[in-house]
Amino acid sequence: MSDLPENSGPPEEPTEASLSSSDEQVSPANPDPVDASPSPEEIDKEVADAMASMSDVDLAELGGEISKTVTDVGPSEAVEPGTELTGTIMGVSDDVVIIEFGVKSQGMLPRSQFGKKEPLEVGRRVDVVVEGYDEAQDLLMVCRKGELQRATWENLSKGMIVEGRVTGMNKGGLEVDINGLRAFMPTSQVDVAMIPDISVLLNERVRAEVIEVDRRGKSFLISRRKCIQREQREAKKTLMAELDVGQTRKGLVGNLTDFGAFVDLGGVEGLVHISDISWGSVDRVSDHLKTGQEIDVQVLKIDKKRGRISLGMKQIQPDPWKDVPTNYPEGTQLKVRVVRLAQFGVFAELEPGVEGLIPISEMSWSRIKDAGEVVSVGDMVDAVLIRVEPERRRLALSMKQAADDPWAGVLDSYPANALVKGKVTRLTTFGAFVELAPAVEGLIHISELSDRHVNSCSEVVQVDQEVETRVLGVDPEARRISLSIKAVAEAPAAEALADASEVGAKPAKKRKKPLRGGLSSHWEWEGGLDLNLGRDEKG
Repeated sequence: MSDLPENSGPPEEPTEASLSSSDEQVSPANPDPVDASPSPEEIDKEVADAMASMSDVDLAELGGEISKTVTDVGPSEAVEPGTELTGTIMGVSDDVVIIEFGVKSQGMLPRSQFGKKEPLEVGRRVDVVVEGYDEAQDLLMVCRKGELQRATWENLSKGMIVEGRVTGMNKGGLEVDINGLRAFMPTSQVDVAMIPDISVLLNERVRAEVIEVDRRGKSFLISRRKCIQREQREAKKTLMAELDVGQTRKGLVGNLTDFGAFVDLGGVEGLVHISDISWGSVDRVSDHLKTGQEIDVQVLKIDKKRGRISLGMKQIQPDPWKDVPTNYPEGTQLKVRVVRLAQFGVFAELEPGVEGLIPISEMSWSRIKDAGEVVSVGDMVDAVLIRVEPERRRLALSMKQAADDPWAGVLDSYPANALVKGKVTRLTTFGAFVELAPAVEGLIHISELSDRHVNSCSEVVQVDQEVETRVLGVDPEARRISLSIKAVAEAPAAEALADASEVGAKPAKKRKKPLRGGLSSHWEWEGGLDLNLGRDEKG
């Protein structure tokens, strides 16, 4: 690779005879030899002119400061592996880069050791490490400083990082050519996740870690998986140092679960909990996210000890609760969508991200045990906003207040002493409730079921049985109607009660003993409520 003639050698050293003969020769034009010597100024000028036209490599040949970076290594075969050199790029192809280390030595390294966007112009300086010598090409085999070391049977060892091309495949894994050495990569070591078809890596260059060496059998095993895991650990370490709460990052959606989605931020995975996907109601994660989808997320919490990151999607969107007090004053009548059922009521959506609770007691004027008796998820219902607590992000709604009050005009419909019919809805220890009209119920106290002693209401009436009763009293404000079956047969007593009602006088006879069940002048409804009937002790 040298420009010198093939048989050229170092110049002969002058002998004493030649020196004396030279001293005696005097040019006729310049008889005085001393006067023919150039002055120091002329020598400096000549050297400066010569150096001005020399390249960096030529200057390196002369020694001095530049020789510290570009080394004249001498014949290539004499350079020991592991020697660190600095060379100049002399040529670039698709696969290799040619480096020159002075006029007597050149080297070659893979093009893949440079980044895709890294400039590779001729003349650029590169730091490399010698791996070996290729006698056929008279080239040093080198790699970039800090890059892969060329694998040979002499230096091959467990844990070494190598690079090669996938040349074949079998049931057990992939065959890889590592600089002429044949390596095997088991299927389990191809990637961190199982690849359904490993043939996609055929003819691809891969980096891998040596995991087993058999020099006697001239074979060794490599793992691409370990290399990827190492890169992921490094990337995770770097990213964890950069992450901070409040940052907005782009990520790729990975696994979806019932409780949220895992998002890859570029080497580190974080979890977007289902409650942080949207301000609105989210029933299924898959309705909002797909695997492989790129999304923007905000870092909510970082647990560096456990390596866990909490992410949110809704946090980078405007908070709909900000304008709730303005947009939804108390008393507003709305149409809302039922999104969830609960034992204590239903949750209804006013707009995406804004939900309110309709308590079961506010769902109907009638008594109901299960919210599913009245509505289903997805139903649109009329409701009135009865309470707003924006600081707690709570709203209370009422369906029954959006409908007509069945107790309006109840005095006209059920005057005292009137005979009415109804259906028994439920029995208690102290009496039976009778539905007179939708959402209008009255109570027959156990003492008013019969003119004989009754131990249990079921001795006289049953649920769903239709009965005729007489109205004893009405309290529209407390929404109570007192009924009696016994009074239906007691016509004289009923007439006396009617007369007393007309003149506004109370019956003269008073009950000497309190009503059975611990009731006297109060009506005890289910739930432990103390409800005053507003009538005399006899009831």
